[in-house]
Amino acid sequence: MTPPKNHPRTQHLKGKHILLVDDDAWIRDSMSICLSCEGCRVTTAETAQQGLAFLRQGGVDILICDYQLPDRDGLDLLREAKGVAPEIPVILITAFGSRQLYAQAAGIGVDIFIDKPFNSQTIEHAIIRLLEDPPKRPSH
Repeated sequence: MTPPKNHPRTQHLKGKHILLVDDDAWIRDSMSICLSCEGCRVTTAETAQQGLAFLRQGGVDILICDYQLPDRDGLDLLREAKGVAPEIPVILITAFGSRQLYAQAAGIGVDIFIDKPFNSQTIEHAIIRLLEDPPKRPSH
């Protein structure tokens, strides 16, 4: 269950910039509406190329990426994204989850996996979890 508006947990979402990369227009539109209602700034992209262009502009707090994209798979996008923004928390959404995929994604730096189908509460809870307890990245 999503905490009520103005609940301390949902306050973490206010003003955060979320980049959502998914080729499904319904997911982009519905998640954009839901997260915007929580006070997030949401940028959406249909392809990996578009997503990387937005990421390079800077200011993104969390990257949410689908595994299956029209121009390349989400893991390729995430490898390049980590080169652009190594500290960015990442949520990978997929309808094709497997242990092998999860292991590969974890090695790239995916913080949370969400299997399709999912609902807006699942995404909101994942974002809140990343904001409340940011992932520890090894120092270089």
